[in-house]
Amino acid sequence: MGLRNKHTGKLLIFLAAAALCALVAAVALSSKPADSAITNEVKAPAKGIPVSVRRVMPQSRPVVIRAHGETRPLWQTTLRAQVNGRIEHLGDSLRAGNLVKGGAVLLRLARGDYEHQVAEAKSRLAAAEVTLFREEREVKEAKRNWKRSGIQGLPGSPPVLHEPQLLAARSELDAARAALKAAQTRLSHTEIRAPFDGVILKRSVNPGESLFTGDVVASLYSTDAMEIRIQLNAHQWARLPDPLLGSPVTVKDPQQSGVWEARVVRQGRSLSQESRQRALFLQVKRPLDQTPPLLPGTFVQAEIAGREMDGLLAVPEAALTK
Repeated sequence: MGLRNKHTGKLLIFLAAAALCALVAAVALSSKPADSAITNEVKAPAKGIPVSVRRVMPQSRPVVIRAHGETRPLWQTTLRAQVNGRIEHLGDSLRAGNLVKGGAVLLRLARGDYEHQVAEAKSRLAAAEVTLFREEREVKEAKRNWKRSGIQGLPGSPPVLHEPQLLAARSELDAARAALKAAQTRLSHTEIRAPFDGVILKRSVNPGESLFTGDVVASLYSTDAMEIRIQLNAHQWARLPDPLLGSPVTVKDPQQSGVWEARVVRQGRSLSQESRQRALFLQVKRPLDQTPPLLPGTFVQAEIAGREMDGLLAVPEAALTK
């Protein structure tokens, strides 16, 4: 009986040892894939964005001054009637958007009454010239008669020599000339002409209407030049080129990718009360002849090459980020 118990104990010990070995082997096998995954993850090459490196050295370069402004025509005016009258002719060019040449007739009023006034003024002038000629002869004759009389000195009464009459005749001649000039001016005002090469913005009249002095006829702006007013602070003013007037300026419109060449034409003589900045005026010649055309009301960016400064770094624009 004792021998049998001894064999039974040995069997139990053997089975327990075998179960322990199996458990250790299972744990070891289950842990190997995880270790392998970690090893593979560490050995995998890292992914990233390729970059380029450029060496930038300090150099002497001109400072670029940037500012924004709005384009405005050099001239913009409203045409008004100078005299009363009925519209007799309305030019085809008097329509919004049309280009007109300086001096072109845009509108003509009835001229009959004003031509009559000119004729009357010419008649008055001719009569005044005859009167003056007659009075001059009277003065000469009176002086000869006075000398023949043998009386010493001058007569006590000026009318004896016709001097007051001569002065009156000369005054009448001057008045007649002024009246003729005024009548001719009123006649010329029956034609309304474009004061400069420009573009019609708005027409305010129609054929057959009657106009009175001061009535609005049309508005237009000039096409000779476009002006841009930009505001600069004291820091920017200190870096502007010298001489300033006539300096070239690059004007850009980011919306339509337009680029134009401008020149500095004037500088402000006071500070803005709102921004405490000083104005600089630029001008673009023949703006509508450019490609693309530079239109009024365009918001543009101006770039001015200022004075050169030492120790500046020219960083590529692609390297700048937010």
